[in-house]
Parts: sequence; structure tokens; C-alpha cells
Amino acid sequence: MELNASFYRVPTEPMVASWNRRLPPDFHMVVKGSRLITHRRKLVNVDESLDFFLGRIRPLQTLKVILWQLPPSLHMDLPRLEDFLARLPAWTRHAVEFRHASWWDDQVADTLARHKAAFVAVSMGGLSDTIIPTTDLLYLRFHGPAEAIYQYDYPDEELTVWAERVRPYLPDRTLYAFFNNDFHANAPHNAVTFQSLLNPAGAPTD
Repeated sequence: MELNASFYRVPTEPMVASWNRRLPPDFHMVVKGSRLITHRRKLVNVDESLDFFLGRIRPLQTLKVILWQLPPSLHMDLPRLEDFLARLPAWTRHAVEFRHASWWDDQVADTLARHKAAFVAVSMGGLSDTIIPTTDLLYLRFHGPAEAIYQYDYPDEELTVWAERVRPYLPDRTLYAFFNNDFHANAPHNAVTFQSLLNPAGAPTD
């Protein structure tokens, strides 16, 4: 499960405690980083807010990954990215989603790889859909084309193409794939279809 609400408001201690009571040990939780860090401060002068956010979610027992989504206004800035990644803890995994086309660059991929952070592959109008594996975590987000963003119902044909592109990268990697197209509740059936296409033989997957 990808928790998007944490982007807008840092979870409270009672919320985290409640999740720890209710979620099974094998549950996989991804928490989206606070917009104060990514969008308002754009990764700069974030020590206090980063410490607060990380301190609040570290007790979450099912936490697997933190997703850091950068704003469209933030163009490629390698020193800024390097400095931010160096501040992130090793007690959980990290994935970075870029929203400006300039970030699709070999130097960016190399920087993420050195910090063992995932380069999030996106299906979103105006951005590259290139899959760039930078670590043993593969992270995909499906938003839809520009004219139907967050509400697109992915046809089986498109999901088949994505499955064929993703499959060669799966050995020795953990895959997280999320559909952010819940305006018309398309995400559940798109996710089920995509999983079946990735795993036609019925072998277990995450």
C-alpha cells in the first residue's frame, strides 16, 4: 500500500500506533514524503523537517519504502539531489519520483545508484516512461496520460506492453507498482490485471 496522505500531513503518533496494531507483519507499506520537504523547501534546509518526519514514521513496523516525489518546477540539480540523498537513513528504502523531464539523465541515475535509491518509472503524460533500474528495488507509478491524468483506465494492451518491458528487470529485484488513477476507482482492477500479466503462471509475487 502506498500512503499518499503523509504528503499533505505527517502521520500522528496515534495513527502509527494504530497501524502497528492492525496491519499484519507481512504487510508492505510505502509512505510518501512530506511536501514541506519536497515541494516547499525543495530538498534544501530540510534538517529539522526531515528529522521530524523520519522520527514520526520510523516506528511504523511495516514500513518498506519512503517515496520522495519532487515538484515539476524543480529542474535537474545534481548537488541538491546528492546532498539530500546523503541525509537519508539506511534503515528503510528510498525511491525518488521526478516530475521534470531534465532528470532523465545518466548522472542522475548514477547518483541514485550510489545511494541505493530507486529511480521511479512513471506512466504520465509529458514524461519519459523509460525504466531505469538503479538498485534492487524497482518502483513504478501509473498516473495516466495528460488528458486523463489520475482517472485513466489502462487498457489491457497498454498494461501488456508495460509488463513485457518490466519483466526483464524483475530477477533479483523487488517490484512495487501503484496505480494513481483512483478518480473513477480504476486502480484496483488495473493493478490486478497488471499483476496477472507479470505473473501469468501464478507464481507468488509481492
